[in-house]
Amino acid sequence: MGKKNIEESKKRHIESKFDEKLLREMILAGNTADEIQVALRVVSKQSLRQHVLKLISIDRKFYEVPGLYVRNLKRPMINFKGELRITKNMLDFPGSTYSQNDQFEIDIDNERILLQRIKDDPDTESDEPEPHQAI
Repeated sequence: MGKKNIEESKKRHIESKFDEKLLREMILAGNTADEIQVALRVVSKQSLRQHVLKLISIDRKFYEVPGLYVRNLKRPMINFKGELRITKNMLDFPGSTYSQNDQFEIDIDNERILLQRIKDDPDTESDEPEPHQAI
């Protein structure tokens, strides 16, 4: 039975404590979400969001924390199935215009993946996509 208690204590996740005073001071000082997360030893951004919402509820005042609601959508990852997903948001940059059914050529060179959009010929007005050639 002692062994079971030791195993259970290893599995438990220790939740960070809500430090109202320090959180308020850091927000008013203009600290970023990453800085506050390190100082308060908050494990995740979601936990920090919950702490900020709790503080907003207590003070009845809105607090803006730089970097708290920013998602990192620019880094694709390989999922558990071994698939690489690239979303439209990952390809979004100023001046880019992508639409449904855009096609790309893929060139893989050692550690880099290059996507090159295949532009449609303005003379052809076909709804059918052009055949895709493997590279």
